Amino acid sequence: MERTPSNHRLTMNNRQFLSLSGVTKVQSFDPKEILLETIQGVLSIKGDKLGIKHLDLKAGEVEVEGEVDALIYPRSSSSRQNILAKIFR
Repeated sequence: MERTPSNHRLTMNNRQFLSLSGVTKVQSFDPKEILLETIQGVLSIKGDKLGIKHLDLKAGEVEVEGEVDALIYPRSSSSRQNILAKIFR
Protein backbone atom coordinates (compact mmCIF):
# COMPACT_ATOMS: atom_id res chain seq x y z
CA MET A 1 0.00 0.00 0.00
CA GLU A 2 1.40 3.39 -1.04
CA ARG A 3 1.75 6.02 1.64
CA THR A 4 0.61 9.55 0.76
CA PRO A 5 2.75 12.33 2.29
CA SER A 6 0.75 14.39 4.78
CA ASN A 7 3.16 17.29 5.43
CA HIS A 8 5.04 19.61 3.13
CA ARG A 9 8.31 20.77 4.65
CA LEU A 10 11.21 22.56 3.02
CA THR A 11 14.61 23.02 4.66
CA MET A 12 17.42 24.90 2.94
CA ASN A 13 21.06 25.13 4.02
CA ASN A 14 23.23 27.95 2.67
CA ARG A 15 21.23 28.11 -0.60
CA GLN A 16 23.13 24.98 -1.66
CA PHE A 17 21.06 22.10 -0.27
CA LEU A 18 17.28 21.58 -0.07
CA SER A 19 15.46 18.83 1.76
CA LEU A 20 11.75 18.54 0.95
CA SER A 21 8.86 16.42 2.12
CA GLY A 22 5.33 16.23 0.77
CA VAL A 23 6.51 15.80 -2.83
CA THR A 24 4.21 13.73 -5.03
CA LYS A 25 5.84 14.01 -8.47
CA VAL A 26 8.83 15.41 -10.34
CA GLN A 27 7.39 17.26 -13.35
CA SER A 28 10.74 18.17 -14.88
CA PHE A 29 14.32 18.93 -14.00
CA ASP A 30 17.44 20.36 -15.54
CA PRO A 31 20.46 22.23 -14.13
CA LYS A 32 18.55 25.57 -14.20
CA GLU A 33 15.07 24.58 -12.92
CA ILE A 34 13.36 21.73 -11.10
CA LEU A 35 9.55 21.52 -11.06
CA LEU A 36 8.01 19.45 -8.28
CA GLU A 37 4.39 18.67 -7.51
CA THR A 38 3.80 18.87 -3.77
CA ILE A 39 0.73 18.47 -1.59
CA GLN A 40 0.72 22.29 -1.38
CA GLY A 41 0.94 22.86 -5.14
CA VAL A 42 3.66 23.04 -7.77
CA LEU A 43 7.09 24.24 -6.61
CA SER A 44 9.62 25.73 -9.02
CA ILE A 45 13.24 25.65 -7.83
CA LYS A 46 15.43 27.93 -9.96
CA GLY A 47 19.18 28.24 -9.88
CA ASP A 48 22.34 26.82 -11.40
CA LYS A 49 23.95 23.38 -11.36
CA LEU A 50 20.81 21.94 -9.74
CA GLY A 51 20.57 18.20 -9.27
CA ILE A 52 18.41 15.71 -7.41
CA LYS A 53 20.61 13.97 -4.86
CA HIS A 54 17.90 11.77 -3.30
CA LEU A 55 14.39 10.88 -4.50
CA ASP A 56 11.83 8.73 -2.68
CA LEU A 57 8.35 9.52 -3.98
CA LYS A 58 6.74 6.78 -1.88
CA ALA A 59 7.86 8.68 1.21
CA GLY A 60 7.42 12.05 -0.54
CA GLU A 61 11.07 13.02 0.00
CA VAL A 62 13.46 14.87 -2.31
CA GLU A 63 16.92 16.32 -1.73
CA VAL A 64 18.31 18.90 -4.14
CA GLU A 65 21.86 20.24 -4.43
CA GLY A 66 23.13 23.23 -6.40
CA GLU A 67 23.02 27.02 -6.37
CA VAL A 68 19.44 27.94 -5.41
CA ASP A 69 18.30 31.37 -6.64
CA ALA A 70 14.52 31.15 -6.21
CA LEU A 71 11.73 29.01 -4.77
CA ILE A 72 8.39 29.79 -6.42
CA TYR A 73 4.89 28.40 -5.89
CA PRO A 74 3.23 29.63 -9.12
CA ARG A 75 -0.44 30.44 -9.09
CA SER A 76 -2.64 27.93 -10.91
CA SER A 77 -2.77 28.18 -14.68
CA SER A 78 -6.55 28.77 -14.55
CA SER A 79 -6.11 31.99 -12.53
CA ARG A 80 -3.41 33.11 -14.99
CA GLN A 81 -5.81 32.43 -17.89
CA ASN A 82 -8.53 34.47 -16.16
CA ILE A 83 -6.17 37.45 -15.80
CA LEU A 84 -5.13 37.22 -19.45
CA ALA A 85 -8.77 37.01 -20.52
CA LYS A 86 -9.53 40.25 -18.62
CA ILE A 87 -6.54 42.03 -20.17
CA PHE A 88 -7.36 41.02 -23.76
CA ARG A 89 -11.12 41.64 -23.80
